[in-house]
Amino acid sequence: MKKIAFLLCAAALLGTMTSCHKSHDSKPTVSPVVLDESRTLIVNVNTPCDITYGGVTYRNVTKAVFQRTVAQGKLTITPRSDQYYAQDAMDIDFYDKLTLQVNVKLAKKPVGKVTQEDAKKGKPVVNDPDNQQLTGVKATFTLPDGTEITGNTTDPISITVFEPAETVLEPVGVGDELEANVLVIRVEPTGARFSTPVPLIVTIPNSAGFDIVCVSADGTETLQMEDLGNDIWQIFLPSGGDWECFLKADVVNIVDGVEYVNGTTDIVAGENIVNYPVKAGGKETTNTNCPLVTTFVDKEFGVYTETTKPATFTSDAAGSATWRVTQPYQDITLKSNNRTFVVRVYLEPTFEIVATSEDAQPGHSGGAGM
Repeated sequence: MKKIAFLLCAAALLGTMTSCHKSHDSKPTVSPVVLDESRTLIVNVNTPCDITYGGVTYRNVTKAVFQRTVAQGKLTITPRSDQYYAQDAMDIDFYDKLTLQVNVKLAKKPVGKVTQEDAKKGKPVVNDPDNQQLTGVKATFTLPDGTEITGNTTDPISITVFEPAETVLEPVGVGDELEANVLVIRVEPTGARFSTPVPLIVTIPNSAGFDIVCVSADGTETLQMEDLGNDIWQIFLPSGGDWECFLKADVVNIVDGVEYVNGTTDIVAGENIVNYPVKAGGKETTNTNCPLVTTFVDKEFGVYTETTKPATFTSDAAGSATWRVTQPYQDITLKSNNRTFVVRVYLEPTFEIVATSEDAQPGHSGGAGM
């Protein structure tokens, strides 16, 4: 009788162990993944500023991250120091992108100003060294002999070169003609006109062979930059004010591609969040080392950015999940005059759970995230 009782107890224990083992063998089942499709604008500035976009303002910062923001708006940047020029009401448009980064280099107001009398005597006007270092561009001019100044005959003359912050991410196709405002040359005083057009000499590293056009701020005058060789350019300015310099390029080829990122994460029973890697914007792959090309790419396709986005799903049990990010891109070949360069532009990625496995150790609670 005792032997029979022992056998029954052993059988019951074995059944319990078998039941636990079967439960342990079952893989977690997860719900469809929900991705965060809100827009994020990241703004980096070289000096503390008040940064406003979409009705939100960050004060006294050098970086602002606008989460769940609007697709179109005006970006306003006001420096805390009066040594810098502000950039007001610059256009931002995400189009179908979800992540956009803008890097803004505010220019310092000029220190090396030249009186009009000294300028008439032949003293050159040059943008300040700090300004040259910021943009990599040197600009200088000397008034031709006998030049008369009208409009503003008292304020000193100066040159400032800066990069505007406007970024509009329009979709592109083969055959499209693109142009981006890559530099602004500010000649003060605004309103001064020269009886003889003044030859402005601009030195831009690795810029030979590109197509660059300058337009007055009011859009009434257009000047073609002349390539003098050795990365030196020339335009003849009829007046002071802001002259916007555009780099023009044609889209000659587009090749589609894809990158993959795989990973594994612990999951829990219930809600899980995986922060997966995302690439956005564009980066030149031909290494022209020309600051104008860098600015062109940033404005046309967004600054190259590596960030993360959350993917949310639920699981009916603890365990682990293997996931995959599929990141499509386009290699876009552009031609400007006789220069060709290639930009890799990242499109919106997808995220998927490709497999799940049971918890390796009974009683382990698991986790989620990266």
